[in-house]
Amino acid sequence: MFICCNNKPKKDKPQKIESTGVSSDGELIKNSKGEEQILKKPVQEIINKQPIMKLDQRDRKLQEIQNIVSRIKAYRNEGKLNLSIDVEKSFVTSLIEEDLPTTYFVEYKWAINYTIFLERRNSEVPKAINNGKLLTEENAQKELVIIKSEKDSQLLPGIQPDRHYVLLNERSWTLINLLYGGGPTIFIELENVINSPDIFFNDGQTNITSHTANPSKIYIEPYIEINSLEDSDKSTNRTTDGRQISQKTNSIKIQPKPYELPYVGLQNPKYYCYMNSALQCLLSIKELSNSLLRQQKQQNKKFTMAYQDFLKVVQNSISGSSISVEKLQNMCLNKFKYSQQQDAHEFLLYLLSEIQEELVGKKKYEKEEFANAQEAWDVYKSRNPDIITDLFAGQIASKSHCQKCKEISEGFDPILDLNLPLSKQYVPRELKLYDCLQNYFKEEQINDSWKCDKCQFVNKSVLRKIQITQTPKYLILHLKRFTQLPKSQKITDEVTYPEMLDIKQFCAEDVQYTKYSLKSVISHIGQLNGGHYISYSQRQNQWFHFDDSIVTKDKNNLHLSDKGAYIIVYEQF
Repeated sequence: MFICCNNKPKKDKPQKIESTGVSSDGELIKNSKGEEQILKKPVQEIINKQPIMKLDQRDRKLQEIQNIVSRIKAYRNEGKLNLSIDVEKSFVTSLIEEDLPTTYFVEYKWAINYTIFLERRNSEVPKAINNGKLLTEENAQKELVIIKSEKDSQLLPGIQPDRHYVLLNERSWTLINLLYGGGPTIFIELENVINSPDIFFNDGQTNITSHTANPSKIYIEPYIEINSLEDSDKSTNRTTDGRQISQKTNSIKIQPKPYELPYVGLQNPKYYCYMNSALQCLLSIKELSNSLLRQQKQQNKKFTMAYQDFLKVVQNSISGSSISVEKLQNMCLNKFKYSQQQDAHEFLLYLLSEIQEELVGKKKYEKEEFANAQEAWDVYKSRNPDIITDLFAGQIASKSHCQKCKEISEGFDPILDLNLPLSKQYVPRELKLYDCLQNYFKEEQINDSWKCDKCQFVNKSVLRKIQITQTPKYLILHLKRFTQLPKSQKITDEVTYPEMLDIKQFCAEDVQYTKYSLKSVISHIGQLNGGHYISYSQRQNQWFHFDDSIVTKDKNNLHLSDKGAYIIVYEQF
């Protein structure tokens, strides 16, 4: 942690996340969002028509679903039904929240029963999906049905969205189809794409709403009611300005694609460069912005709402302009005094932790023993089904060797970042980021008392090694340039960092996704008791240099060679 005034130093440990409870989420299926991956071979032609992601990304995401399905089934077989439900609910919720088209049908009553099961109001595992109820007799036995509109002749006459079926994204459908089987797979193939928000396209058969603008402005909550096929198919749609459109069929909602914010400068009335540089890094993470823009207003979520308001101001600004961050500044006055210089790393972790706590609630859990790293991670994820966990959380395993019984005890901790200590050199020299990581993860002799969990022997010292057991989507690396012992000082040695980073050597053997590309850099200019923060971030496939209210394109690739790099953010690929 950077010390520029009277702040206390952090420990040389990864930032641990306090375990929190799961907030009730309600209807998991009805607000379906996103579209990505399907498993069955007959749908491969559909996948080829939708180049949403690179092939290797598709393979990886499919493998992720298959791994989750295997774990859920394993927990059920072991009699750990509650844990299997927690894992399933957390994962399917994250899939549903992805911002891509929803084009896969699920019969409505099955979806309602599934939601009840995930909420533990019914302990009976759902039966096979019964989409045949939506199709004519000759189509109900097919494995795959591709339709062009909700009036397609392959569907039973009169069926309506949110009454007789709901729409899921491709990854959500893949998950439940692998878990529960059944079908058929019903896919609506959209050939007309409308690039303006809130436009209703009428081809005489269907009404399709396509959105590409800000989800917080255009999201329409569907009206949910279970009725029979004989119910009237009349419905009312509401536009974003409150107008009602009466029509015979409901519109099929196509959720907005991830929206990239314009690049803007942030005004600095006094000592807020620490905040501005951290915010510029977060603004580059589209998944975070889109998720928080969708949050409904709640008074008890003051940090989340303040950040959402900030996002809306950015969203409505012109690229290259500068805006005020006064609301967020005022929110943090209890922690960060406006009259003092502060630490960008401390602010970044503070804001993420506050938002996470508001999203999931704060609960205390007793210390638990887990059979393995995966079970520990599944429990943590099930208790923290929020966007901060999804994007930034990872897990560290600590292995301790008992001197008496020679057994290895293993503990697991969630983390938000890695704090990499630097050693002051008498002669300034160039350090490599890999060297810092190797030093951090090396096996160490800890001169501290430790009681072995297995033989109860109290070791006066212990040999301990840590490794990563779960890699985060965004890896935050904090270079500890500022120390208090043996004296207060700033370590000015240059640390070189690669554009592409592979952390495989620091991970457990079964960790699959270890490769990262550079996303953002926060740099500190100056000395211990005074200085200035700037940042480099990637936006719209370009690198920009952010210096408070001034924004310039990084034409000389300074983001790859800044000598004052303090926080380095990598994105997993």
